[in-house]
Amino acid sequence: MKKLFTIIAALLFGVMAFAQTTATTPSQDLKIQYKSSRLVGYDVELTVLVTNMSSSEVLVNLVGGIYQTGMGGSVAYDNDGNVYELGSILVSVANKSLTDQYSAMTFPSKVPVKCHILIKNVAKEADSFTKVKLCVLCPQLDVKSIGACFELNNVSFK
Repeated sequence: MKKLFTIIAALLFGVMAFAQTTATTPSQDLKIQYKSSRLVGYDVELTVLVTNMSSSEVLVNLVGGIYQTGMGGSVAYDNDGNVYELGSILVSVANKSLTDQYSAMTFPSKVPVKCHILIKNVAKEADSFTKVKLCVLCPQLDVKSIGACFELNNVSFK
């Protein structure tokens, strides 16, 4: 019985570790930390902290433009097979909305800044995002290239 319990516990911990939200960043100078997600009507709001790890403050654009990535800018994929592209993804940084590829915010050095990502009109069948790519531009750092995106994987919201 003790062996069976140990096996079941190991399997549960393995599943929980597999389903855990992970975050990657396009630069050593920027760090993203996933904080939470919540369902707001038919929309999903993700909260993240973005930290500028460089030695000086920089202007960062977290909306990304269509021309930068070659794949439609920021995008989210839910577990039900739906795709939410740039027009459905709204970003706010420190209570200021970033509306297009020309919107940018100043990020101080070594200070985490709270950001909200709102993904609009999420399918009612979906209960998680397999991947959320948030494109980022910052000419002062090494994220000028095509396809520079933060990625959040396995984000549950129900």
